[in-house]
Amino acid sequence: MTPLRFYKLQGAGNDFVLLDTLAQPLSGRDFASLARRLCDRRLGVGADGLLLVEPSHDADYRMRIFNADGSEATMCGNGIRCLARYLWEYHRPDAASLAIETGAGVRRVHRLSAERFQVEMGTPTITPSSPASSPRNEVEKGLVVRATFVHTGAPHLVLLVDSVDAFPLETLGPQLEHAPEFPDRVNVSVAQVESPTCVRARVWERGAGATLACGTGACAIVVAGAHTGRLERTVEVQMPGGTLQVEWRADDTLWLTGEAVLVFEGVWCAGI
Repeated sequence: MTPLRFYKLQGAGNDFVLLDTLAQPLSGRDFASLARRLCDRRLGVGADGLLLVEPSHDADYRMRIFNADGSEATMCGNGIRCLARYLWEYHRPDAASLAIETGAGVRRVHRLSAERFQVEMGTPTITPSSPASSPRNEVEKGLVVRATFVHTGAPHLVLLVDSVDAFPLETLGPQLEHAPEFPDRVNVSVAQVESPTCVRARVWERGAGATLACGTGACAIVVAGAHTGRLERTVEVQMPGGTLQVEWRADDTLWLTGEAVLVFEGVWCAGI
């Protein structure tokens, strides 16, 4: 049995277990299996995903993220802020910003305060060839909603609805996630426009289920809302776990701002 030091962090309620491979080498480990065990909320630490800090040849550090079901994701807007928070606490306390390699490319994170961070999220893509791209009517069990397919480092099907509270996300989320139109699965982001600069949202994340917040989802919602003329390009996205700020700038880049909180650290003794 090998004790494993871990750190628990959260951003707007989206929570993660973090392992630092720079401090404790973990080469050869089955991270998919480890993610399932650590993220289990009854038998493990409990989290939406597992973050790994790794060395990078192209940036200051590399982030890998595994969902609670063991699948590996390319990018996570809340996860990268949490990983950056850890790095500032334990590795780079004097850095003005950090460049972090992800599966979606290198992303730079800026520290605004002790717990508030801004991420350069890259350029979004609205895929014209996707069955769910461009606004259309999506009919599921009598529900008619407006849908847009947006990729913001992770694929999102954005549904603009009258009420996020009434929408059966726990039922339709997994159905849409596994729909045959999305062979790699898709995240489902449901949004209710309150004003041109404010939206309420919930997200069903592929591999994790309903989460309290999603950074790539918040960005996708703003892109979809602006693309359809219902939102401006700087928007407050209210999610169950907290509020995120998204700015879709004139140069087409997305910027995500929100908190990142170090909750606790501990030692996993169940063996790896």
